[in-house]
Amino acid sequence: MKPLHEIEEIHAEVNHYRDSVALLRARLYRRGIGTNQRLQELERRLESARLRLRTARARLTPTP
Repeated sequence: MKPLHEIEEIHAEVNHYRDSVALLRARLYRRGIGTNQRLQELERRLESARLRLRTARARLTPTP
């Protein structure tokens, strides 16, 4: 996979998880529920995707 294409895919994944976390938080807030396992799993996946994105971007950046 080309590096730029990989970064675009991971970025889309980050956006998906970020939006999913925000929507679930809003639903839970409306119901008066603080957190649940689904939210925790989405947050874990979001952080994992963010880490992979940082790593992919670092590989693309030339070192001096």
